[in-house]
Amino acid sequence: MTKKTEQFVTHTWQSLETHIAPEILCAPKTGGDPHGEWPPVHERTVNYLFRNVVGKPWADHLALIAAVLSARRRDVWTVEYAVRILNARFSVIFPAFGLQTMDEWKVDHYLPLYLKEEVVPQDSKNTRQSFLRDYTNATKLVTNWLAALPSAEQQIYQRFVLPVVNPLAVEGLNRKKELEQQQHQHRKTETEAIVPHFVALRAESHFRYNRLLRLDQAYQQALAQVLPDRSNLPLEFSYDEGNPPQERLHFRIWDRRSFVLYPEHAKQYNRKSVGDAKRGQHQYSDERNHLFLEFVNAERLEGEAPSEGFWFTELVALGLLGLKARTGALAEARQAWLHQWGYGEITSTEQIAPFDAGISGLLTWADDTSTGRSNCRFMAEAQKRVKGIFVPVSEFRAAATFGLLGLDLLTTTGMRMNELMQLNLSPDCIIRLVDVPPPGSRDQTPRIRYVLRLLPKGERTSTLHNYGVGKESVRLIEKTAHMLCVHYKLQPGEPLPQISFSSDHARRHRFGKAPYLFQYNHQHLSDKAITACIRFLLHGMIFHTSEGTQVVIKAHLLRHAFATFAVQVEGMSVDLVAKWLQQKNVEVTKYYSEMPEYMQVEQHASFLARLATQINIREAILRSPEEIAKQAETAMRRVGMLVPVCGGDCTLDAYCPNQFDCIHCPAKAPDPKKRYQVEEKMRWAKERLTYYVQEGLVLEAEKMKQLLRASELEIREMEQIVAYRKDEKRVIQIQPRTKRT
Repeated sequence: MTKKTEQFVTHTWQSLETHIAPEILCAPKTGGDPHGEWPPVHERTVNYLFRNVVGKPWADHLALIAAVLSARRRDVWTVEYAVRILNARFSVIFPAFGLQTMDEWKVDHYLPLYLKEEVVPQDSKNTRQSFLRDYTNATKLVTNWLAALPSAEQQIYQRFVLPVVNPLAVEGLNRKKELEQQQHQHRKTETEAIVPHFVALRAESHFRYNRLLRLDQAYQQALAQVLPDRSNLPLEFSYDEGNPPQERLHFRIWDRRSFVLYPEHAKQYNRKSVGDAKRGQHQYSDERNHLFLEFVNAERLEGEAPSEGFWFTELVALGLLGLKARTGALAEARQAWLHQWGYGEITSTEQIAPFDAGISGLLTWADDTSTGRSNCRFMAEAQKRVKGIFVPVSEFRAAATFGLLGLDLLTTTGMRMNELMQLNLSPDCIIRLVDVPPPGSRDQTPRIRYVLRLLPKGERTSTLHNYGVGKESVRLIEKTAHMLCVHYKLQPGEPLPQISFSSDHARRHRFGKAPYLFQYNHQHLSDKAITACIRFLLHGMIFHTSEGTQVVIKAHLLRHAFATFAVQVEGMSVDLVAKWLQQKNVEVTKYYSEMPEYMQVEQHASFLARLATQINIREAILRSPEEIAKQAETAMRRVGMLVPVCGGDCTLDAYCPNQFDCIHCPAKAPDPKKRYQVEEKMRWAKERLTYYVQEGLVLEAEKMKQLLRASELEIREMEQIVAYRKDEKRVIQIQPRTKRT
């Protein structure tokens, strides 16, 4: 559904009276029943029926399904999804068999042929099995509804009920378990590839973000040197990267006129373009003659390794940002390149655009503010005429900011993407807790903590749940808010715009307008847009499964990895992990946390050997849910949200039965300012280890060794946090060069 359609076209249930059988519009025990109070069909589903289903042979049947499912208080998206799936498959199955009416639909004859792949060859096995599942679920529910009606009403509505599938007719054709097992195995192998890189993901994303900040800083310095009449364009400059400097980055600033009139470029443009540029007309007028930056090359200052430059150079050079990846003359080559990087499903032939945020100015050149025209076409044509790349600095910085915040919250809280999208700057969402310091503590300043209040998936009420965040996440939230204030040119104290929830999201009906943090150009970022920003920030980081398949970061994959850490690496209780991840169904948590194959080998070793192996894995991970397993070992003891603990702050809103043994726990947000606390714990552990060894207490000595390893890992993580914060504050100074003649 387009934004325009959803905003201006709204239909009510009764507006279907000339298109749907009147009996359905007032069916008993549904929203149209005048003698009762049942939930009506949501306008979203009605809109879909009106635009896509009316006039088709199955229109009455799907309308009845929508009415019954809605009356049974199914979620709006659940109802709409069922109608969409059935309509989409009927639309291809009926023509394939030459069916014209619903009386011809003999489900026990035609459905098995469809499942055997004898028709509609373009449908995948998963699509066929999804149709079987959704058809079966819908027909059973409607049949049960029909059976509860008086016999006279049953006779009226029987003709609108889809026939139920005879289980014997599809015996052996229901491959639900087989497909689920394949999906589970695929997810497990991807999770295994991500497990050792949690800290690397966050650290590298911070360093890349910092590099973009320095580029922006250098660009602003260079812009200040552009003369009012722009006679010194193209303006060349460079600056050094690395500490100490390891490479020198070279740039040029152009505007449209100077670029087209440049001797090497003028002969590549037609006469009209060159003439318009000289006269300052049309797309070269003062209003459209914007400045832009060219990254020329990177020069290595020391060592023989290739220069690093920017991670996104190839993405820009190949035209892979935005929709260009699946359009134009080079679409086929671009698609092949993206598939090599693992961005598309292996078996899928669908054209993909993994770096398309769908919002002007985010990963693509922003539209002209004066004319509203796009800059993308001019920049794409200009890109063909240079060896360097043109960098939309502010557009990339915004995308990197969203990507960094999204990645941080997904990897530190285990939240879902739809929960991430809810983050907004309102008092109901961000809660500031001020705690009185514990009596006798050296630091008597108030403890300030933050909690995010969000609505998790599966919550039918409006009850918000707590998601604890650490100081680093709060810092990134503030950075993102500041970036948006600059983007919207807000005055101090002026709030962010109140915008509607993403119209592409299935749960948009649950959320109203709010000052959402993931917004740009007055549009709420969709889940695809946030994923595009994360992929942009992480592009080039390589993760492989044990079979050598490239793995691409997805929000749900990070959630699986999070659960696997806690249960399989650390032995945490599945019940506690389910609480942590806001999952009501423990069976789902068990699936999320299934043991990867490389861990299964350990089961044949002795207890101490297994323990040693787990410690080695944890050392590779750096940031795994260390020590949380101990939370299930003793009597339950309540721990408040975000209480101060050794080395940081607790973010787990659950019971901690571990007597506050918090070193390198994943539920703790490390705080480099509290490093001294971890060092003190290490000093104590060393003393205890010496004593236990002297006394011959093997298990106690092993616990102290484990504590020392965990303390070292936590200090290393704190050092990484300090490193990228220091890198963020590094100031560069550009080196202007004289204009070439």
